[in-house]
Amino acid sequence: TTEESAKMFLEIISGKGTEAQNQVVLANAGLAIATFENCTILEGFEKAKESLNSGKALEKLNKLQQLSR
Repeated sequence: TTEESAKMFLEIISGKGTEAQNQVVLANAGLAIATFENCTILEGFEKAKESLNSGKALEKLNKLQQLSR
């Protein structure tokens, strides 16, 4: 369901995802970053990984949620 997917996404972005879940999210985010920033997919993946591991991705999601209220 949508609710289950949202819960899973929040767990992953909060650093509580499994290795497989993290890899899927990082692959998708890495490709998006590579497309947007015109860098290699590996560079995009590394940027996504740093963002997830440092908590920056969660911070950005929280900020986006605050702005949308």
